[in-house]
Amino acid sequence: MTCRSCARRHTRAIVLVMAVTGATETPSPEGVLARMRLLLPDLPESTRRTAQRILDDPRSAVGGTINDLARSAGTSTGAVSRLCRALGLDGYPALRVSVITEAAATAYGSWNADISREIGPNDTLADVARTLEAVQARAVHTTLAGLDLDALATAAAAIATATRVHVYAVSGSGVMARELELRLSRIGVACWTYADVHDGLVAAAQLSAPDVAIAISYSGETDETLDMLTTARDHGAGTVAITAGPRSRLAKLADHVLVTVAEETTFQDGPLASRHSELAVVEMLYLAVGQHDYDRTVQLLAETERAVRPRRPERRTRNARPHPR
Repeated sequence: MTCRSCARRHTRAIVLVMAVTGATETPSPEGVLARMRLLLPDLPESTRRTAQRILDDPRSAVGGTINDLARSAGTSTGAVSRLCRALGLDGYPALRVSVITEAAATAYGSWNADISREIGPNDTLADVARTLEAVQARAVHTTLAGLDLDALATAAAAIATATRVHVYAVSGSGVMARELELRLSRIGVACWTYADVHDGLVAAAQLSAPDVAIAISYSGETDETLDMLTTARDHGAGTVAITAGPRSRLAKLADHVLVTVAEETTFQDGPLASRHSELAVVEMLYLAVGQHDYDRTVQLLAETERAVRPRRPERRTRNARPHPR
């Protein structure tokens, strides 16, 4: 934990940087590191390497000049400038101030500076646990910080009033589809999941307005998922995409796009690394739907809890008759 004197020193350092560099732009409340991680997959190679260098160790990366950052990232000052423009910042001084501020004020700095994403054969399980905690927390933080809340609210309102809701996903993404179905069904939403493309296409062809179809795909390029969502859209259903590919075919197809961010580690890359951020979006969507008719949600949760209560093992054990001696 940062003490007050340390916090004052960080503040003075930031003010000094602003005074020396002439930076006047205030850091975005969204968090420049969160925005950077959201943009990362779609950045050009040299710009992406520059961004990754900052994300790996924010304080160290911007501790020097623009030339120092370019040299440590193995890129150029032009790549740094392009990154600044992509983030909507007025040059390197504004980037430096934003990163220093965020690293000093939030846990983000310690996640990036102290934790590696690599797991070696000789790492202790304590080290593995620490790495896992950091990358998963960072993925959830970044996903929620960059989530399009307007799109989320509109999608939730459509789901809450839909006649039918379908969730399309194949392979590992099917796990998240099932999670969403379980949550929505518990609060009275008529919801079905489809992992088999033939079953999904037959079901999607029967949708119409005001039905809603939700597709979950890490890449946003899974043909089976795209085919099911396309069929649902062509028959008038509203469409929602949950994906780590904001410029993917799936994102372009959907009415509302909810973007996830993956944090890769050894043994966990791509889709495997995205599960916790996908679950965070699923939870947000579920909660937003539940808020839409709050009293009904509370009533249904109470009724479904009462319905399953007798089936709980501990209750059956408590109510069981004593075994005759």
